[in-house]
Amino acid sequence: MKRYWILTIAGLATACHQPTQQAGHEADSLPPAAVETIPVPDTTTLIMPGKRIGITVIQANADSLIRQMGHPDYSDAAMGTYLNTWYARHRDGIYQTSIFSQRNMGGPDEAITHVKSVYVTSPAFRTTNGIGPGTPMAAIQHQYALTNTGTFVNGKDSLDVYEDIKSGISFEAGKDGICKGVLVYAPEDSGAARRSVHNDWIFVTRK
Repeated sequence: MKRYWILTIAGLATACHQPTQQAGHEADSLPPAAVETIPVPDTTTLIMPGKRIGITVIQANADSLIRQMGHPDYSDAAMGTYLNTWYARHRDGIYQTSIFSQRNMGGPDEAITHVKSVYVTSPAFRTTNGIGPGTPMAAIQHQYALTNTGTFVNGKDSLDVYEDIKSGISFEAGKDGICKGVLVYAPEDSGAARRSVHNDWIFVTRK
């Protein structure tokens, strides 16, 4: 039952979600009823670019996280690298959490599998300013310096990838212009940013 922690968090956080508060004198000039706020997520649902998503911290011990989260629904391993994925069923669909980790082969800490990236699709996960899966890309582009690096394709389905490598965060958007997934990794780690967490999807690089 441990792996369904994602579902519980999603229900709690989604129920609390409200639009972001306007800043400065513009917000002060509005009637009280028109000013709404977004509560700051707790650590279990917080997206911090370059650092963490929820309880998954970049460079943390992935083995400890897996023991806490429960057996993954999908795993793939090769040459000291590991991809583990969990799926949580929700009334709005099935949400994905994926952790990519890697051993420092030959190093003094070779026994530890370090988290290199974490990916989520649940709208429960948010940055402190309310950005996450379900946010329009037009709003996200005002907050981050994004580069459209390519598209994941699976039949008629596609996800455009927008990266802010300097900050350590990437966003995937559907054809409707809405963010479908968020990936966090160490700042400037382009390798972690471009390792796929999608089975059977082909990445087409933007020319």
